[in-house]
Amino acid sequence: MLKELSISGMNCRLYLPPGYEEGTEHYPVIYVNGEIPIERIMTVLVNNGMRADFLLLSVKPKSWNDDFTPWTAPAFRAEEEAPQGRADAYLSCLAEEIKPYMDAHYRTKPEPEHTALFGYSLGGLTAVYALYKTDVFGAAASLSGSLWFDGFCTFMEREKPLRTDLRIYLSLGKKESRSKNPRMNRVAACTERAEEILAAQLGETGGKVFFEWNEGGHFHGIEGRFAKAIMWWLGG
Repeated sequence: MLKELSISGMNCRLYLPPGYEEGTEHYPVIYVNGEIPIERIMTVLVNNGMRADFLLLSVKPKSWNDDFTPWTAPAFRAEEEAPQGRADAYLSCLAEEIKPYMDAHYRTKPEPEHTALFGYSLGGLTAVYALYKTDVFGAAASLSGSLWFDGFCTFMEREKPLRTDLRIYLSLGKKESRSKNPRMNRVAACTERAEEILAAQLGETGGKVFFEWNEGGHFHGIEGRFAKAIMWWLGG
């Protein structure tokens, strides 16, 4: 079941598993930065023999480039305005308003180990950034994440995640580094560096980092990449 709703002024789309309204069970929750093809993702999961026994809430940003960047930076393309770096405000709303609303109004498992934050592209960048800003998420998935963003790996090296028992999933398309944009074509090197940083920061504390390569470029098979991340997190 899919529902459209507004939480704290943010437009959201909520997936509820089969039988939710008749049951009493509590479920893990996947929060997603941005709109995603939920129906197609569920089809991939079912075709892989996985029960979609979780809640999923996708949160539409007010501005993709502003809400999903941690600080200001030059414009990504000549025809665009420079991103304003409002990810802190977005994450504050997500962790302090949207998640509490979900826990109060739906049968969630509210603990961090049952709460994940996923994102694609700049949404994936913000999923990783969140680990350094809030401790409400026990897992994060950055799919084709824009970890090339100006100064982000330096930020990761300087800071530490607020939890050390994290499970982190990174994935990237094999052709993504072919971008003609000199910033974006650093994505593979930056993602590999992010994996190294996170692995070192989590150390022997029980946290895990997994990096998966996919075929294709940045926009190839998005629903399949999300399904892989979900199956990884839920142990499918």
